[in-house]
Amino acid sequence: MAYRGIFFDLYGTLLVFGDMHAAWADWLSALHRCLADCGLRMERQRLAVHCDGFFSRPDPPPCAGLSIFERRIRVLSAELGLELGPRQICRTAECCVQAWQSYVTLDPDALPVLRALQRTTTLALVSNYDHPPFARRLLSLLGLDRLFEAIVISGEVGIRKPDPAIFRLALDATRLDPGEVAYVGDTSDDMQGARAAGMHPILIYRNSRNPSHVLHDFHPDGQLVAIHTHAKPCAPRCIAALPELVTMR
Repeated sequence: MAYRGIFFDLYGTLLVFGDMHAAWADWLSALHRCLADCGLRMERQRLAVHCDGFFSRPDPPPCAGLSIFERRIRVLSAELGLELGPRQICRTAECCVQAWQSYVTLDPDALPVLRALQRTTTLALVSNYDHPPFARRLLSLLGLDRLFEAIVISGEVGIRKPDPAIFRLALDATRLDPGEVAYVGDTSDDMQGARAAGMHPILIYRNSRNPSHVLHDFHPDGQLVAIHTHAKPCAPRCIAALPELVTMR
């Protein structure tokens, strides 16, 4: 019996990473420019040290109207002796995200595969992302949003993969039982969380010299931190293999 639902991760699965060394360098440059406009008197390389592990730090306390990413910028700015207003924080966040996103592209097979699956299967998206407003706009721009019956973003719901609770939100929204659903992702968090939620994990394993399994974080030494995913031989290496795979249950 084929799956009644196929749920997807976003980054590294439907979206493909490019040159992430350059992406993080441009992210830092965008952050430095914006903070300099707000009064920062610090060289870019000194700022880089302050940003080490920027996204791995504990989530800042809630602040009305600000995403987790924007709150991180607010905390960093305060540590640097700056007091940014909401508009300055929003502008800084958008500039940084846009700089980084320019190195991430939609898998060319993603739309055709999703449209094919949508004809017979309920689709949903479950993504870890700290700046949901940008993710929502990007999904709309790429034409992905209307393909999913449910979209669950960690920054909106306050739960992150691999916590199985974030998967259950998508299951509740689609009224599907976990045993009827496969979850397609590219990291160990994806596989671990989906399995804990009772779903069937499918690992997208891209074998490339340019690693796609990287932590979404900045490190001043420019090192990409690999997430080791133990792919089984049957793990598909591309999105295009999914339609046949999910009907051979």
